[in-house]
Amino acid sequence: MPEIKLSANMRSLREIYGYSQDYVSRQIHVARQTYSNYEGGKKLPDIPTLLYLAELYQLTADQLLFADFTGVSSTEDVIREHAAVTPDNSLIRLNGADAKMLMDYKSFPSKEQKEVREFVRFKKYLFTRESHS
Repeated sequence: MPEIKLSANMRSLREIYGYSQDYVSRQIHVARQTYSNYEGGKKLPDIPTLLYLAELYQLTADQLLFADFTGVSSTEDVIREHAAVTPDNSLIRLNGADAKMLMDYKSFPSKEQKEVREFVRFKKYLFTRESHS
């Protein structure tokens, strides 16, 4: 199971956006002390509160829980953060261009999706072969 990074993300996002704890607590309808306990890792927010946080930062609940925003310094980088969950429950971070490519791929009919997958496998084969030469 991926590591839950909610409390660190709450603090990082609040600082990136320049919000005070008081401001965020009012936006998510909790007391400032309760918010401080969430951010400090002493308590976990309930699901409605988690959804208010996601709405405040225009993120998904998954991003709030599992992404790592500790190294992010601007709101533009936060908005571009995407992640995919693999079958073994690990996260793959995607930048905006990667996410756009996947959305484009998903918009193709199944025949074209199959062609793209075959092309990627072929390119991987060539790359692997060249790197072992």
